[in-house]
Amino acid sequence: LSMPENLHKLFVISSPSGGGKTSLINKVFEDSRSTNFEKSISDTSRQKRQGDLEGKDYYFLSEKDFKEKIKKEEYVEYATVFGNFYGTSKNEIKTKYNNSNLVLELDWQGAYAVKKLFDDAKLIFLVPPSLDDLKQRLIKRNLDSSESIENRLSEAKKEISKSEMYDFLVLNDDFDRAFEDLSQILFKGISSKDFNSRVSKDLIERLVE
Repeated sequence: LSMPENLHKLFVISSPSGGGKTSLINKVFEDSRSTNFEKSISDTSRQKRQGDLEGKDYYFLSEKDFKEKIKKEEYVEYATVFGNFYGTSKNEIKTKYNNSNLVLELDWQGAYAVKKLFDDAKLIFLVPPSLDDLKQRLIKRNLDSSESIENRLSEAKKEISKSEMYDFLVLNDDFDRAFEDLSQILFKGISSKDFNSRVSKDLIERLVE
């Protein structure tokens, strides 16, 4: 008996740091249509922040254990961000993707690595309406020093310049509209041809200049 074709879908969602993806993704999972969706949880070597839950936000590992898993090639992708390791384990994807649609929250390098392994992965990039908007969000979050905010903004430009490899560009200007766009992609399975993106070429050029 041959294995049935995997009918589930794999989605990768990226956005610049502070781009508001976490609250949008949380809303996706509060939606009743998300019953056959799972979120891929990353491993990280960073310290837990207040309110972080093991196995819900991240799997928290020591740096030593993380490096051990890198050696054994257990990650689809991993990255060091501000001195901490983050990675998506192959096992995490395999286990969940067989049983449900899977959502991964990754940066462009992670998205690229997943696309190489899973050809049919759908890549979604959340685009801020302006760099100033992004800056305000980072200031409001109050997690970063002003120097760190400048770093994140120049990093954001680099990330936005990679958005052309994505299948879907979602404008994250207004939470409800962005969520509606995301719902069409995740829940209604709209194709990238039929998706009416509110992100213009002009906007991308303005953001990365």
